Amino acid sequence: MPLADALSFLPGLATAAAEPAEDAAALRRLAEWCSRYSPWTAPDGTDGVRIEITGSAHLWGGERALAADLTARLDRRHIATRIAIADTLGAAWATARFAAGKSPVILPPGDCRNALAPLPVEALRLDPATTQGLRRVGLKRVGDLSAMPRDALTSRFGEMVARRLDQTQGDSPEPLSPLGEAPTRRVRLSFAEPIADPADLLRATERLVEDLVPRLARERIGARRLDLAFHRVDGRVERIRLGTARPSREPRHLVALFKERLDTVDPGLGIEDVILAAFAVEPLHPEQIEFADGAQGERTGGIAPLLDRLCNRLGLAAVSRLEPRESHIPERASVRVSPSPTQPCGLGPPSPAMRERVPSAARRVRVPQGGEGLVRRGSAKPPRPIRLFEPPEPVEAFWLLPDDPPFRFTWRRRRHRVTRADGPERIADEWWRPEGSGAGNAVRDYYRVEDEEGRRFWLFRAGFHGADRPPCWFVHGVFS
Repeated sequence: MPLADALSFLPGLATAAAEPAEDAAALRRLAEWCSRYSPWTAPDGTDGVRIEITGSAHLWGGERALAADLTARLDRRHIATRIAIADTLGAAWATARFAAGKSPVILPPGDCRNALAPLPVEALRLDPATTQGLRRVGLKRVGDLSAMPRDALTSRFGEMVARRLDQTQGDSPEPLSPLGEAPTRRVRLSFAEPIADPADLLRATERLVEDLVPRLARERIGARRLDLAFHRVDGRVERIRLGTARPSREPRHLVALFKERLDTVDPGLGIEDVILAAFAVEPLHPEQIEFADGAQGERTGGIAPLLDRLCNRLGLAAVSRLEPRESHIPERASVRVSPSPTQPCGLGPPSPAMRERVPSAARRVRVPQGGEGLVRRGSAKPPRPIRLFEPPEPVEAFWLLPDDPPFRFTWRRRRHRVTRADGPERIADEWWRPEGSGAGNAVRDYYRVEDEEGRRFWLFRAGFHGADRPPCWFVHGVFS
């Protein structure tokens, strides 16, 4: 009904501007809050929440007790609801919106067909044009459609009518996509009265970890990703998410990781439920660490807690390790990967061809007396600086002959005069790779230079003399 017509019937009608984005966010928060009853929750359109309670209703004393608890909690938040429980999502949707009777409406198992027969065809979640077409030919109830052959319905009204009818009656599956990732293991702790003291939150965390660890031990698995959810009385959910470098079921270690993040939890008016969920688990068999083969396991177990603390404090994206790659381009010779000691990433260590690289053809240039050997002829490969710049930083360089190193360069607004240098070491572009360009300016001539103050730099010239574009100089790293 248009607003003008509504005001003509009720002049004192209170109105407010619609806020669809805020309404959708509030519905999403409500669906997240409903995860206390089941990990499989999701918003349903613009005015509902779907909850898959198969396997979790008995934890609340049955379906009716679960519905009563949900109704009472929503009433305290002044949220008007109508709850329906049925065998299928379609039947629950139809019953909640169109069935008569007082909420909650619980359909007996296997009785969806009979219970939905008197409901209007709008209960099948069809678009308005389709429902008008059905009513125009006298099909006004769900029971009228159930008696018709599916082929006739499909040819006249499209396959959506038959599909919705089969989904509602349980003859066709209808998957539920949960709001978030479904956990593999979950434990829950409820309180008779809300808690807010940090010491109580820590004790609740310890209790949940103690409940989860025996389950992991019986199955010989360890947790890799955990989520600790604190359900507040106002409906908000505070979460602590953490990951471990290797599978773990050590209670003290897991509690210590959560303890470092408990100060980020805002209890508000109080916490009424705490749920600990494991979203990723891996096999974790007993390890022998006292004998000869236990040395490696002891080292791995020693570095894993440190990685967990660093990742938990700094963030997973802030901690990484370098892994070698088969490439002679300096910035491609290693990549940053996950610090996990149990999950090798990428291609692994370099090949023997890379480890036994042929001696460099770099020749010695302009080495004054006493400056013996920044590079020795016949070495396995020229030295590389410990620190590389990503990306290489441009410099303004001056040199005499095409293959000579610079005798002076300016970097970061500071002038450096070169006193000794080695090079060039030519590194060509990897034209066979997708990222390779094959252009002339992709060829680099590297030089190791030392200035008057004894600082050593790794410079390279990109491009050739006489090309369309003049060569450019960059500093790629500094030697310690």
